[in-house]
Amino acid sequence: MYRSPGARLEIADDVRIHGGALFLLQTQDSVIKLGRGAFINFDTKVMAHQRITIGPRCSISWNVSIMDSDFHKIDGVGSPEPVEIGEHVWIGAHALVLKGVKIGDGAVVAAGSLVTRDVPARAVVAGAPATVRRTNIDWEL
Repeated sequence: MYRSPGARLEIADDVRIHGGALFLLQTQDSVIKLGRGAFINFDTKVMAHQRITIGPRCSISWNVSIMDSDFHKIDGVGSPEPVEIGEHVWIGAHALVLKGVKIGDGAVVAAGSLVTRDVPARAVVAGAPATVRRTNIDWEL
């Protein structure tokens, strides 16, 4: 973990984090929140310039990257935008979730997906960029 002075990593009860997971809190105002019962698998990277929220009972697979910033500007443009991941969301291996995205409760992000826009609740998204493939789903491990 890299944490700027003043930044906050908030971990609720029953959260499981596997080895190699990286939490990068870039600025003094950075906040990463992990909800109750969240699961973060190995080699996942959560990189916050501003705020990333991972809701309760989320399952984040291995080698996933979640970021709320581009970490650079082009022609002076490029500010951070918070990422919000709802409750009971499953994000598959090697997925990339970019800044400003909101993922609704009960959604599934397929392995290898590039999430550039909001994901509706209880939807399955896949691809690069990720698009809705199914709706009104229920998932369980």
